[in-house]
Amino acid sequence: MVRKTPQEKKRLSYTKDRRNCYGESPHGARRSIPLNKALRNRANRRYQDQQLSGLGGEPDEQRYDEAESRMRHRAPKRWNKYPDAPLLQVVQGRLEDRARMDACGGRRARLKKEKESN
Repeated sequence: MVRKTPQEKKRLSYTKDRRNCYGESPHGARRSIPLNKALRNRANRRYQDQQLSGLGGEPDEQRYDEAESRMRHRAPKRWNKYPDAPLLQVVQGRLEDRARMDACGGRRARLKKEKESN
């Protein structure tokens, strides 16, 4: 097995590691991802229960078939997580922001110029 130099390790780290740049804290992401999945599944189960509860009365095979076809006709709700950004892109973006702020004279000056231009 070939040993990697520290520079190779750093380069691989920048390409493989990823960061959450959706705009929430990591703790929020750990809570919100399972919550969104649970809400999606709960909504799908609720819809199925509504279709089945509307049958009422005596069990009739034809009505059950109609209810099942209504359930299958509507696509289930879905939720997808935004993918995390590669660490290299996050670091480059921060460096570009820092350079822009330095060119403007700092954060306050940059915000003031942006406010004046709008």
